[in-house]
Amino acid sequence: MAGKYPVTPKGEFRWPHIMVADTTYKAEGQFHIKVLLNGSEADDLQEIIDTAHAEWKKKCQQKSAKTWQEYMPYKVSLDSDGMEEGTEFHFKLKASGTNGRTGETFTQRPIVVGPKNEPIATTIKVGNGSIGRVAYEIAPYEHGSSLGLQLRLRMVQVLKLVEYVASGNADDVFNVEEEYEVIQEVKPTVKIEEGEAFEVVEEGQSGDF
Repeated sequence: MAGKYPVTPKGEFRWPHIMVADTTYKAEGQFHIKVLLNGSEADDLQEIIDTAHAEWKKKCQQKSAKTWQEYMPYKVSLDSDGMEEGTEFHFKLKASGTNGRTGETFTQRPIVVGPKNEPIATTIKVGNGSIGRVAYEIAPYEHGSSLGLQLRLRMVQVLKLVEYVASGNADDVFNVEEEYEVIQEVKPTVKIEEGEAFEVVEEGQSGDF
């Protein structure tokens, strides 16, 4: 499928922070998600990354004779029994910062849509075990003694939602009040450029598209 960004195969989401930026370790905030793939789909994506990394390393070696500590944006994932269950690919996007060339500050966020490319409200908490795809960019970097690639998170398509529910939620505190009206939520309007990233999944389809 042709598009502005390459798209992963359908996989299982791990530790997704795609609606609200994670500020645990970075004050400027970071959106990130891991996607678990296995079999030939994992092998194919790993080969794309490895090839891009090798080409980037070759360019850097032409400019410098130094050695680097190399980082790859994937790792083998083990289940609770210590058995290999696939490969986790890690996608990231800085939520805010300063453009190194222009000096201008910026904010950004990934676009998140559902099976039919409809925008998903930012209040929806996409949790572990959700199924979907990620549109990304390969962004090589070389900082000091570090050399590697980042998979820059651009868009997410959620095909099967497992919503995150924190422990100690409202159901543990409040009783349901039937006589009041339900507060309706308005979905945000997000412009999806034609031809970008994801195809629509029609009703009755499995989500393999």
